[in-house]
Amino acid sequence: MTRAGIIFGGGVLASSLLSLGVYAMKYEVERLDAQVTALTRTLARQEEMLQVLEAEWSFLNRPDRLSELSARHLDLKPVAVRQLGALEAIPLRSNARSQAALAATQSREPPLRLTPAVSPAQATPAGKREAP
Repeated sequence: MTRAGIIFGGGVLASSLLSLGVYAMKYEVERLDAQVTALTRTLARQEEMLQVLEAEWSFLNRPDRLSELSARHLDLKPVAVRQLGALEAIPLRSNARSQAALAATQSREPPLRLTPAVSPAQATPAGKREAP
């Protein structure tokens, strides 16, 4: 084979490899374009669904509807003056907890100790009974 033949063969091989690469790239771009189109459609559907949900939320949270529902289902009454008190009258939780812990530590009674009714040596396996 001559030098010109080798160069020509190499050129044909290189151009065929490049053609194959461009062909593969073309179909990859088409696949990605179809994926972008599908995602765009999905996004548009989700935005439409979001608008519908926002409209439903606004409809369900109308003040007149909520007041009618609360009057029907909740037995709410106005607060009477006698129900109001001073903030200082409310006991603090930490005081109640510390008093309970203090009372528990000051207890002089020993803790309860549970003992089994039957010793392990007298116990029989489940399902087996000894003859009387």
